[in-house]
Amino acid sequence: MIISANDVTIHLRHELDERGEYNAFTSVIVDILVRGEKAGAISSVIVNRQRIPERMFLSATDGHSSEMQYVAVSIFEPRLGRTKLRSLRDGGSEDTFNFMYIEKMHVNDQYKQNGNSDVGACALRELLRHPYIKGRVDESISSCVYILDPHEAIEAKEKRAFREFEMRMDDMIVGADDQPQPETEESLGAKEEKNRRMDNYARIDANQFIRNGFYQDPAVASQGGNSDGFLVAAHGHFNRPLKSHSEAAAVQFYIAPPAIRPPLGKDAEILELTKRMCREENDATAANGRSFAYRADVSRLIREGGSLLRSNALHAACAINDSSIVRCILQMDPMTLEARDTHNATPLMIAAATAAGKSNINGFPRDQPVIDILVAAGARKGAVDSKNLTAYGTFKSYQKDYSQMMQALTGRPVQSESSRVIPGLAELESKLMPPRAGGPRYRGRSDGG
Repeated sequence: MIISANDVTIHLRHELDERGEYNAFTSVIVDILVRGEKAGAISSVIVNRQRIPERMFLSATDGHSSEMQYVAVSIFEPRLGRTKLRSLRDGGSEDTFNFMYIEKMHVNDQYKQNGNSDVGACALRELLRHPYIKGRVDESISSCVYILDPHEAIEAKEKRAFREFEMRMDDMIVGADDQPQPETEESLGAKEEKNRRMDNYARIDANQFIRNGFYQDPAVASQGGNSDGFLVAAHGHFNRPLKSHSEAAAVQFYIAPPAIRPPLGKDAEILELTKRMCREENDATAANGRSFAYRADVSRLIREGGSLLRSNALHAACAINDSSIVRCILQMDPMTLEARDTHNATPLMIAAATAAGKSNINGFPRDQPVIDILVAAGARKGAVDSKNLTAYGTFKSYQKDYSQMMQALTGRPVQSESSRVIPGLAELESKLMPPRAGGPRYRGRSDGG
């Protein structure tokens, strides 16, 4: 089917989005038409930042939806909702104008055969140039955000086969008792294959946006998790001429560093045992008994071929903040002190991230037994993870994320950046600070880097 740009039109309607507060959210629904026949739909939300009170931006977006709050935390700063990305600012994103989050972009299968992006790209262009979007004084859109949806690129003929593949994979991961099973070579291979397929589908979904000037910002894409699925554009980007499908398909995407494979077999059993033991009631009278039982079970798994070092058990114990199990693991295998997990993090980094979430109205607990045990054992404070952060940098990053999350819930900052006014913070920072000044510590995204 040959379709030209003139064959694609849209029908746009809008209304107040009641999911949000301050009358700041407008729902925009678009029907995609090809020669007058419905061929798909686009749903999006316009956010009027000027209507949201100062310091209420994260609270307002959280009240709208978890997806909107995810976008807000990733792309915008919390005080006024200004963009944190230099690339958007350079592209003409202005804080006095609105931004639009495209929630869903769907094109019917017969109009996206073999991954063709013509209908989607032309419809999106019609939306971005619609008078309601760009023609209103002080109400125009200065930036857009979309999170890739791999499932939108899966055509009907492929969906059944893909669903059967997912069901086989689920059977490997969850046992007959509906409990997670230890990772095996087979289940890990299935996960990696699924991830490869999803990445390919996401790349196909991206083409219609790339043709309209959208792009991955490395400052966001490199943050891990689903952040490489963010596509952004300012009006200086999406007002450019439409790219061809081949030009869009040739754009290189961010490639994450090779992941460290998670524990398998007996190593995975040690990891699951550690998590289970750490979740049990942890009081002073039970600690010795738990440690004895844990030591016996781990020793058996080691005799059967497992390894505490390969299992990342110490990471798990640090994440759950179980000092007795942390001490036991270090006694059994001191080499675990500098072990690396799938994110290239050390146990001290995990303990630092856990400590960042332990603050309350009284500040940070001065008693940090897990961190104290690791530091006393000689943990390297200057080691860095895949994001080039030390344990101190990890703590500061998580502290900032936690503060933003609490601001979203309360509407006001709960922590000052000054360690002098937060009880316990200076002591905790001194425990984590690398021995030499100028080492990798904390890297934010406000500079686009």
